[in-house]
Amino acid sequence: MAVISLLYGQDAETTAILEDLVRESLCILLPVTVGVAWVWVAITIILDRPYLGQGYLVLALLVVVAAIGYRLHGRHLGLAVGLYLLGLIVAVTIIAWSLRGATVLHLYLLVVLVAAMLASPRTMWLVTGVSVTLVLLVGVGAHRGTPGDLASTVLFVLLTALTAWLSSRRLFTALAWALNMTEQAQRNARDARARRAEVRSILKSLDEAYARLERANEALIYAREAAERAYRFKAEFVANVSHELRTPLNLVVGFSEMVATAPESYGGVPLPSEYRGDVLAIYRSARHLEDLINDVLDLSQVEAGRLALEREAADLAEVIHEAAEIVRGLVEAKGLRLEVDLPERLPLLRLDRTRVRQVLLNLLTNATRFTDRGWIRVRACLEGEEVRVTVEDSGRGIPQDKIARAFEAFSHLHEGQAREGSGLGLAVSKRFVELHGGTMWIESTLGQGTTVGFTLPLPGSGRDAPPALLEPGRPVPGQVGEPPVLVFCDDPQAVALLRRYVEGYRFVPADSVESARALIGEEGPAAVIVETRWAGRWSEVSLRAGLPAPVPVLTCPLPGLRRLALALGAVEYLTKPVTREQLLEALARLARPPQTVLVVDDDPSFARLVTRILKAHDGSITVLEASGGEEGLALVR
Repeated sequence: MAVISLLYGQDAETTAILEDLVRESLCILLPVTVGVAWVWVAITIILDRPYLGQGYLVLALLVVVAAIGYRLHGRHLGLAVGLYLLGLIVAVTIIAWSLRGATVLHLYLLVVLVAAMLASPRTMWLVTGVSVTLVLLVGVGAHRGTPGDLASTVLFVLLTALTAWLSSRRLFTALAWALNMTEQAQRNARDARARRAEVRSILKSLDEAYARLERANEALIYAREAAERAYRFKAEFVANVSHELRTPLNLVVGFSEMVATAPESYGGVPLPSEYRGDVLAIYRSARHLEDLINDVLDLSQVEAGRLALEREAADLAEVIHEAAEIVRGLVEAKGLRLEVDLPERLPLLRLDRTRVRQVLLNLLTNATRFTDRGWIRVRACLEGEEVRVTVEDSGRGIPQDKIARAFEAFSHLHEGQAREGSGLGLAVSKRFVELHGGTMWIESTLGQGTTVGFTLPLPGSGRDAPPALLEPGRPVPGQVGEPPVLVFCDDPQAVALLRRYVEGYRFVPADSVESARALIGEEGPAAVIVETRWAGRWSEVSLRAGLPAPVPVLTCPLPGLRRLALALGAVEYLTKPVTREQLLEALARLARPPQTVLVVDDDPSFARLVTRILKAHDGSITVLEASGGEEGLALVR
């Protein structure tokens, strides 16, 4: 609006607030001004002054200005304020011109104050200038006071204007700050409402996620139950494989071996040469299938955490040489060169000789299978707290995209490998190495060769038996040089069972007092385990053996096949599948060679196989076959 020119370029919101303040102030000042004029007229009437006409004129003027201003203040506030200030200036001028004395000129101070209250600083200074001019005109023209009085009045008017301007300036500044803070608070409130809406949305999403999580937990519970059922089914399947496949497969392997290696056991009837190649193919295929089943069983036991290692202090160099000698004939038959590169001395390691030898055999067999010319090299060296073993070849190599799945079960890395191997060798070998606390890896360049390596930790390194691969409750394996425990038992299988499942001790078997005295040595055992059949005469045995008195003694029955055989009234006990070597070893442990053997089994084919093995071993043995009876083979007295 024209009269209200706001300070500092305030925005529309500030302008609206100031207009409301001016409108409210104007509505108060209009009746107050009319009331003051009416009081002045009343006083003039009472005092019978000669200024009654001027009083009525001022009253009429202010009433008219008040009426018009009141009607205009709603829509034309600037016009109403301007009309009011103009009427006020005219009324003060009439009063100042009519009354005598210089003090009446001070009424212009009220005009300046009202202008400061209702108008902008520019308008206020304009009203101040008009007031100063009128003070001088009225004072000089009407001879009101001396020049000093006029000067003082002008000075008061200017000081009043300055004071009002400073006050309004501070008022506008404080108002601007308040409005800014209010606007900021409003923005914060809007942001808070928006954030609250976001929070409600997030809470709703969390509720939905929680519901989905509950459903996922229920699904996981069902999946876990299904996995447990599948694991039980798998265990049952492994048991069935062990019995239903290995037992008949033992017959296939046994008969084909007898036909190929001992044809004389068939009554001297020669085997036609045309059949010999087929029989050898049957024998090799059956042995391959038997190895495959054994690998599947080993892998299942490792994954279930039930495969225990029979650890002992062993020389890794001897194990490497044993594996190399086993495959040397196969390597040289292909025209390859087998090299063994070992340092002069390797530290003793706690390992399962059979499992580590099986790992080396798998690696050497794979290298031989996929190397057409060149060499195969086995290396071992000491690196930090572990021994590093590698098997290198100059063969075909492995594509890089297939190395990542080299250790997966039933994985074939070469075309046509499915006809040459089961795909379980590397998977089982990796599990065996990890059970020892080591790692296995493959490096290969296509067309240049392959290097397969593994590490075995040194005793005391803290990695020779990783806790993640131990069953709950099993102790951490001890170091080389663990305390010896003397075991009075004549069954080596029972001692092997203790070595397999009890870690941290070295079990020394003794089957007589003399052997115990020879094994005790100067240090003596840390403990003694006595089989129950020795318990009755333990005092005599300990005295004769020279055992120290404070040695703890544990008397308990030791499970074993020989103990079971004794319970059945037999001297040996073998479980199916029974191999030719196991049967001949059992015969060799008898006090004297048997002349007559009775074979009792519910499977006539197995009984016939045992008969063939016995006849091939010693043609003078009389073999009697009978059907029925318990499973197993007992050599009776």
